[in-house]
Amino acid sequence: MSKPIHKRGLHAKLLFAMKRMLTALGSLIVALGSTLALAAPASANTAPTEYVPWLQKSATQCSGITASLLAAQIHAESDFRKNAVSRSNAQGPAQFIPSTWAIWGVDADGDGRADPFSIPDAVMSQGRFMCHLLDRTTSGVRSGQLRGDPLDLAIAAYNAGLGAITRAGGMPSGGAYTTETRPYVQKIRMLEPGYRYLNSGVSPLPTVPFVLPDLPLDILDFGSIGSLGELS
Repeated sequence: MSKPIHKRGLHAKLLFAMKRMLTALGSLIVALGSTLALAAPASANTAPTEYVPWLQKSATQCSGITASLLAAQIHAESDFRKNAVSRSNAQGPAQFIPSTWAIWGVDADGDGRADPFSIPDAVMSQGRFMCHLLDRTTSGVRSGQLRGDPLDLAIAAYNAGLGAITRAGGMPSGGAYTTETRPYVQKIRMLEPGYRYLNSGVSPLPTVPFVLPDLPLDILDFGSIGSLGELS
C-alpha cells in the first residue's frame, strides 16, 4: 500500500507547485499589463463624431496646434463630456472658468451667444486660447525668458496660468504644479498620438496673424483649472 500513497503525495506536491507557478505567472501578466497601459501612448482613441469637424477646424487657427492635441486636451479635461462642471466651476468640454471664457469664448455655431457648454463654441475657443499661449511661450523661449518646450509650456499654461510659467522661467514645480500641472502635460502628451488620425486629410493653412482681444495684456493669462484667475 505504500506505493500508491507515495504516488498520491508526489502528485499533490506537483499540483501545489503548478498552482504556485500559475499564480505567480498571473500576477506577472497583470503587472506587465498595468505597466504597459501606463507607459504606452494611446493607440486607438476615438473622438466623438460631433467633435471631429470642430477639432479639425479649430486646429487651423494657427500653426503648432493640431486637432490631435486639442482632442487629447479635451480628453484630459472632461473626457468629452459637454456638460462637465468642476469643483472650481470650470465648465464644458474644454473646462473654461467664467472669467477666462469672458475673454476667450466665441460664438462658433452662430446661435447668437458664446456658450462654454456648446461643442463648437468650446472647441474653437480652446484652439484660440491655445494659439495665444503657444505664441507667448514660443516668444519666451526664443528670447531666453523661458526654458523648455514651447508646446509643453503652453499646455501647462492652460492648466496653471501663463503667469506661473513666466515666474518659474519655464515649467513650474512644487505644490499643485508638481501634483497637477506636470502630470496634466504628461497625460496630454501620452494621449495625443492616439488622436493623430484627426490630422489626416486636413490641409495645413497659411499661418494667419493671431488677433488678441482688445483688452489690456495683463488680464489675458488665466489658466483653466489650476491657479485660476492668475495673472502674468
